[in-house]
Amino acid sequence: MPRNRIAIAVLGGKASGKTVAVEAIVRTLNSKGFSVMTIKHVAHPGFTLDKEGTDTWRHWKAGAKIVATVSDMETGIMIKDQTDLSWDLINLFTGTDVIVFEGFSSKLLKDIDVGKIICLKDISEKTYYLNNLRGALIALCSLSLEGEGILRLGLENNTLSDKVLEFIQTKMRNG
Repeated sequence: MPRNRIAIAVLGGKASGKTVAVEAIVRTLNSKGFSVMTIKHVAHPGFTLDKEGTDTWRHWKAGAKIVATVSDMETGIMIKDQTDLSWDLINLFTGTDVIVFEGFSSKLLKDIDVGKIICLKDISEKTYYLNNLRGALIALCSLSLEGEGILRLGLENNTLSDKVLEFIQTKMRNG
């Protein structure tokens, strides 16, 4: 668990609405003055931000374990061989109040310190997630399902935002 930060995981299968939920959460938290860090799991085997032949790729080939890039648009940090979600690594990035994870179901579903938003594509997924959940459930949501305690995701996600803010306020009160 990150020190002095609140962690929220948006979990669910492919095309279940995770990114829509993350966008709503980040917009809401920013509007309330929170500084937010997002971490997205990429499930595509072999995915890399780097490209063979670039200068940064050549840095890897020479043996660098961490390569940072700085441009007029952004700073990027790539860490070689860091294939697991590590709180120690995440704690290096200070200056944020809330971390919002997208994905990492197998790592975060049972983490009692991380609040969960579960995005469902099909109602049959609900049982799996609820049976394996540990810690706080902030909300169940979906792009297409309604009822049974499931929030409908869309352009206006005020109910989801309210639930996230309530979770954060509770965490802040309870330390």
